[in-house]
Amino acid sequence: MTRLAYAILGASAFSLAALPAMAQSQPVAWSPGYVGACGECDLSGKNLTGWTLTGGNYSKARLDYAFMRGVQAGGANFENAEANSADMRGAILTSARFSGATLSGARLQGIQASGADFRSTKAQGSNLQGALLVGANFASADLTGSFMEAADLSGANLTGGWLNEAILSGAVFNGANMTGANLRRAQVANASFRDVRFIDADLSELEGSELADFDGACASLSTILPDSLNLPLCDVTTTVASN
Repeated sequence: MTRLAYAILGASAFSLAALPAMAQSQPVAWSPGYVGACGECDLSGKNLTGWTLTGGNYSKARLDYAFMRGVQAGGANFENAEANSADMRGAILTSARFSGATLSGARLQGIQASGADFRSTKAQGSNLQGALLVGANFASADLTGSFMEAADLSGANLTGGWLNEAILSGAVFNGANMTGANLRRAQVANASFRDVRFIDADLSELEGSELADFDGACASLSTILPDSLNLPLCDVTTTVASN
């Protein structure tokens, strides 16, 4: 065999050997249509964009910095998952479970998560702009400093939730239960709180309350209100004095 032939053969062998290494370098774990169990697995930084995860079990999974834009994950279980700074923009998360999960700094703009369970979720500084969260459960969730402009949380459960310094401009909370909720220094201009129950809630230093809609909302004697806001007592007609 000539030197030229050996050289060509060697180059071909090198190219073929390199292909598996290149493939292995890609962030691929399984087929995009996979639905199953991946509890406690590490998907940090993986690209799951557009995948179908509907009904899957990802409890305690690590999803920090994962790319999950547009995933179909209705009814999926993400309880106690770590998803800090994950990108889930436009994801379908209807009735998904995130109780106890960590979503700090997550990008959740435009998600559809009506009926989802976010109880005790840590989502400080997360972005929920334009999210559809009708009837979602945020009891005891920490949404401090979150961005929720134009989000729809009609009928949501926010009892004991933390929304201090959150930006809620243009958001809809009609019929939500905000008993024991904390909204200190939250920005609420053009937000709608129709028929919301603010029993034992802290709304001190609320910003833009004079531009928000509180029609039908009520409070309790222990509710802390800003000077610019008076609300009737829940189930009575007496007005709560401003602090």
